[in-house]
Amino acid sequence: MGKPVPRWRRALAVAGSLALLVLMFVGVIPRFTSYSDTWAHMAGLSPLWWAAIAVATTVNQISIVWPYQAVLPGLRFRLGFLETETTSAISSTVPAGGAVAIGMTYRMFSSFGFTDLDISTAVVITGVWNLAAKLGLPIAAVALLAVTAHPPQGALAAAALGMVVLIVAGVALWLVFRSETSARWLGHLADRIVNWVLHFFHKVEVDRTEQAVLHFRSQTVDTAYRRGWRLTWAVLASQLAVLLLVLIIVRAVGVTSAQVGFPAVLTSFAVARLAGAVPIAPGGLGTVDAAFVAMMTAFGTNASHALAADFVWRLTTYAPPLILGVVTYLIWIRRAERASMPPA
Repeated sequence: MGKPVPRWRRALAVAGSLALLVLMFVGVIPRFTSYSDTWAHMAGLSPLWWAAIAVATTVNQISIVWPYQAVLPGLRFRLGFLETETTSAISSTVPAGGAVAIGMTYRMFSSFGFTDLDISTAVVITGVWNLAAKLGLPIAAVALLAVTAHPPQGALAAAALGMVVLIVAGVALWLVFRSETSARWLGHLADRIVNWVLHFFHKVEVDRTEQAVLHFRSQTVDTAYRRGWRLTWAVLASQLAVLLLVLIIVRAVGVTSAQVGFPAVLTSFAVARLAGAVPIAPGGLGTVDAAFVAMMTAFGTNASHALAADFVWRLTTYAPPLILGVVTYLIWIRRAERASMPPA
């Protein structure tokens, strides 16, 4: 077991997250647009647009379950929905909420009858596939954009970063799954690099990376071979669901396809998701918003329209898990209590 995080560090993390949000929404955004104009665009949405957004939001919430269903045979949708909504609420509101959510994932899936090995494999392999999608999406977006228009420098930088990381990660995964010998070689190489760095700090040499790589391989290789394609399609479908939601919102607030085409919206979305992968604030608050608004305005969107689209997007991806997360958590608690009661 790791050492508990000191309270002062947790308080510092909370303070840092709040400071970032205040800086972003009070100090930075008002320099480019007014909140009154943004609210006017949001309030002007027709009931038909709100209905379309509601349908897309529902599909997006449903799609989050699919990757876990792809790697956990026998996981019923109802139980997967209980887990994803509860953990989404935690990861979106608590500093370092991703780590807390993983702990809840183990508790909930264990109560559904899955073993620790099943759960850890599902958590690791879905995490790898989701990260690959976030890294690969900017590359695909910029490639599509290059055919139709000149992409901005920010998009090119994000795509270049994503391509480098994706290539390195892809080669590493290929070596891991190719054979135990190549996995051992990769882990040994990583340990040599780590020990070379530790040498300058007069630290003891380690061989943990090699052991971790071999453990990862033994744990995930069967699932990757048997269910890899199913997981790939599930992750892509989940990514497309949230992209569809963003596209509908952008059009709803008044940004037409003549002003900003689909490739530009895709690129803005991809760069924002990549920025949100850096765990600065819960749910990527601040970082995702700044990246999305900056990219949309770089493509020619009015700043108030871009901010309105961002606010509606965040509303549809924050409010449902927060509300449903409380309900699903209470349902799970009640279910666990009934399961623990002795038969009459």
